[in-house]
Amino acid sequence: MSKKLFVELVSPERELWAGEGDMVIAKTVEGEIGIQPGHVPVLALLAPGALVRILGARESGEVRAAVHGGFISVSTDNRVSILAEVAELAEDVDVQRARAALDETVAGGVKPEDEEAINRMNRARSRLRAAGEAA
Repeated sequence: MSKKLFVELVSPERELWAGEGDMVIAKTVEGEIGIQPGHVPVLALLAPGALVRILGARESGEVRAAVHGGFISVSTDNRVSILAEVAELAEDVDVQRARAALDETVAGGVKPEDEEAINRMNRARSRLRAAGEAA
């Protein structure tokens, strides 16, 4: 059994990251999942405004990404595919813009039936968390 996972993070626009890691942590609609080598196959829907962390990545130790919609797939050969509708790596997040979007959305009031405002708020929060900021 391999001691590493091969992880790929892709969006419709491009492959954001691919490489080896020790563990993937992601929030799905059913709760948070942690994946290590040897994990059983899984296909899960990512939670809105999810944060994905790839631990033990060779070049940086950890890869963090804000992910909005999509799936995570784990296969029997230690391959993890994160197929996101929209995704942004932590180093690409404009923290000031994300903070402004969150503040503006919250200041406008977020009602449970306002799906657009909830999505904006979730995206801003996940972008901030990916960048290591409090959300």
